[in-house]
Amino acid sequence: MMEKTTIEISLSTPADYAGLIEIDHLVWNLTTTPSPDIRWDSPEDYGKRHPAGSQLVARCNGKVCGYIFFQDATPLPTNQHVADLAMAVHPDFQGQNIGFELMRVVEEVARDNGKRKLSLRVLSCNEKAIRFYKKCGYQEQGRLVEEFYLEGRFVDDLLLFKHI
Repeated sequence: MMEKTTIEISLSTPADYAGLIEIDHLVWNLTTTPSPDIRWDSPEDYGKRHPAGSQLVARCNGKVCGYIFFQDATPLPTNQHVADLAMAVHPDFQGQNIGFELMRVVEEVARDNGKRKLSLRVLSCNEKAIRFYKKCGYQEQGRLVEEFYLEGRFVDDLLLFKHI
């Protein structure tokens, strides 16, 4: 009998950095980001960009299996109710509701921090992510047509949002 996966979500710690780096190296490529060179030289390097506590980390039976974070969309005082999201789930753990749990928790945390709207960007060629975000209640608010030239083709950048 297979062991049931236990998901725990909490703020990131330096002990998570190696697992977070592994996820970034596995997930980000030319079908998921226009900047596939997301590479970290060391856990310390990672920590400089994403300090402890700046992300929500999902751990499955103790292993880092996903993350999500939000940041202010702009520094403007008139825009502080909006946050931009970024998330990734380790390929070995996709399809196990980890992404939905991360979204649920980040919405609570963002709301508690005065946010009313969450936004994100996703490449039009990333159909799996688009379906996921739409299942989470996100809708398209804009499209940057032929924004990137990736692997010999032009790709749109979709702007999605959700009021929380």
